[in-house]
Amino acid sequence: MRWKLLVLTLLLTLVIPFGTASAKEQDKCEALSKIFRTPVKQEDGVCKLEITRKNLEVSLMGQKLSPDMMDLAFMVDFEKVEKGTVVIGEFALLEEEINPVIDELRRGGLEISALHNHKIEESPNILYLHFQGIGDLVKSAESIKNAINRTSSKIP
Repeated sequence: MRWKLLVLTLLLTLVIPFGTASAKEQDKCEALSKIFRTPVKQEDGVCKLEITRKNLEVSLMGQKLSPDMMDLAFMVDFEKVEKGTVVIGEFALLEEEINPVIDELRRGGLEISALHNHKIEESPNILYLHFQGIGDLVKSAESIKNAINRTSSKIP
């Protein structure tokens, strides 16, 4: 009987903290869902935002392809750490959107880590902007939302 109580106590010690942390992570993802007005998935402590750019028509080697096939999206991951929230993202952008988006991200304290193409022979030319930062979750999310709103794909 004593060993059953010991096993139960051990299980509760292990399970309760994980359930609490998971609830906190889910709350963070729900807050992001409200900011971006789209579902944000929670996976292993990371809130994952992906907004496909369905308004862009892009062809590759003369063939029109779907936005999903062409990776036409705004993708951002958020993870809570000791010093705040780490943000890592990638945006698929038209050439004329690059500078306004970079300006917004920098205003929000985010760093640009790369700008390059993923494909050749596409029309129009799509460039992929990578960024990162660490800070306040809401401030970073608002900066990212403002950057998205500098493109032809708006978040209401």
